[in-house]
Amino acid sequence: MNWEAISAIGQIVGAIGVVVSLIYVATEVRNSARATQLASRRSISEIFTLLSRQLAEHPDLRELYYRGLHDFESLEGTDLVGFAQVMLQLFRAYEEAYYGHLEGDVDPRLWRGWEAAMRDING
Repeated sequence: MNWEAISAIGQIVGAIGVVVSLIYVATEVRNSARATQLASRRSISEIFTLLSRQLAEHPDLRELYYRGLHDFESLEGTDLVGFAQVMLQLFRAYEEAYYGHLEGDVDPRLWRGWEAAMRDING
């Protein structure tokens, strides 16, 4: 075997190594994207679940939320502050969901459900 043949074999082996490395990197990037989507989805779901649980477990908060949506002008003092805090939590969750959707971290099927809930916020 001459040096040119050995060089050609070395180049082929090097090219195969590069292709294998690229396949590995692509797989890792895809897995990372899936993990990011899952973490984003869980984070947003936890926020919505917490708020829903608070409304379900606390009749006064539930009544305040309902009154704030349907008769906002009647809220005064601490009721106004309480309603503002509930809505702040809710809108922060929607904001996180929206930006996750824009970044592609939220599954489009899941996004449509959250988007419908955002549209229905006014009762």
